[in-house]
Amino acid sequence: MADEARPGLLDHLLVRGPDVAVLVSFYREVLGGTVVEEDRPHWVRVRVADIDLGLHAGEAGGGAQPRFRVQSVSAFRTHLESHGVTIPEGYHAVPGGVELDFFDPAGNRLGVVQYGVALADLG
Repeated sequence: MADEARPGLLDHLLVRGPDVAVLVSFYREVLGGTVVEEDRPHWVRVRVADIDLGLHAGEAGGGAQPRFRVQSVSAFRTHLESHGVTIPEGYHAVPGGVELDFFDPAGNRLGVVQYGVALADLG
């Protein structure tokens, strides 16, 4: 493959949902994101943890499942619960850490991971 045809750096992760305004609110208020580009009502780029998410009007689900690193997965779970966020399962072990999945308002699956902790540490 020629160099000019190779993919470059990751630009953003696409996240679709029927209401972009609801997604923007979630990614800003719950995950602490910052809007860096917008073409409402169809598109907003939000930066969360130095990763750009392209929030686009459309049918939710089926796409990328971003994972964000956190310092405390249990503290983050408490934060999600305080915002009424759907958490489909409990914690699950991954190599070197623990993950927790949750859903945004459009039904897109997201997750957080904490390294250096085990399920037994979370009680």
